[in-house]
Amino acid sequence: MSGKVFHKTDEPSLTFGHPEVSVKELSIVGLHLRVYGLKEIENSEKPITVLVAAHGRTNSQKNMITFSQGILGQVNYEKPTDESKRDLLIVTLDQRNHGSRITDKKANLSFDENPNHLIDMAAKVYGGAQDVQLVIDFLAAYLFPRGEKVIEEWIATGVSLGGHVTWRLLREEPRIKIGIPIIGLPFESFPKYMGPRAEQFGLEFKAPTYPPSLLPLLEEHDNSNLEQLEKYKDKKILTIHGKHDKLVPYDKGEQDIKDILDYINENEKGKGEIYIDEEFGHAVSKEMVKKTADWIWEYGLKK
Repeated sequence: MSGKVFHKTDEPSLTFGHPEVSVKELSIVGLHLRVYGLKEIENSEKPITVLVAAHGRTNSQKNMITFSQGILGQVNYEKPTDESKRDLLIVTLDQRNHGSRITDKKANLSFDENPNHLIDMAAKVYGGAQDVQLVIDFLAAYLFPRGEKVIEEWIATGVSLGGHVTWRLLREEPRIKIGIPIIGLPFESFPKYMGPRAEQFGLEFKAPTYPPSLLPLLEEHDNSNLEQLEKYKDKKILTIHGKHDKLVPYDKGEQDIKDILDYINENEKGKGEIYIDEEFGHAVSKEMVKKTADWIWEYGLKK
């Protein structure tokens, strides 16, 4: 350990020096996607695992270029590909009100400039998960209209806001069995970290900052209820955090995360792990990307 704490992602470093990969751009009724790695597998007969990688708040899918290059490089060049059961594609998209979809810059800001921050964040997490579900429903039809290839497995990952979306997908979408949320927290923890964030800017965590109409959406989840935890049954989750993260502090979601992972680890088909980077805050490190690639390889690609 260097003793230095890093609070900013060094995006170029996330490629690990691996070569650039092919990119295909397509649109699902106006939802613009980038698909990484398609050309490299055009002669393969293996089925496909698709990793959907979601960017963070105030960023765009452009911020996932080096991340995607690094993941594919680690898988394609650092792993024994003769042991892989599936090929890997990575899909990125702009989150709602981000990148090419932005209509209201203020809605992406925090409480100091946007009193609707909680409402906007909740809507982005809900909407982000819905966008990924649309991708799952229609991507194969756009990429392989003649059934040339089969998408067999879906994996979700994401950074910050994208990590929150990943957690929601792991809870609500049965086709997502594998997930790697990065510097994000479960939706169960949403009020637990948004409350202190509001109070930091002198706002009381009640109406109108926290409208009563959102209570059923944000506080319906109780991990002491077995029925709620069963939504995570058989999932394989690696949750990644920066030890010095002050924006989305791990401790605000620690109990919820442990409840979820303890539950899935009780079943032999489930697997849950926590990785905390000791040198990082709210940023992505090379080690985080490496561990993400290892998890994808182990549970999404390997025989």
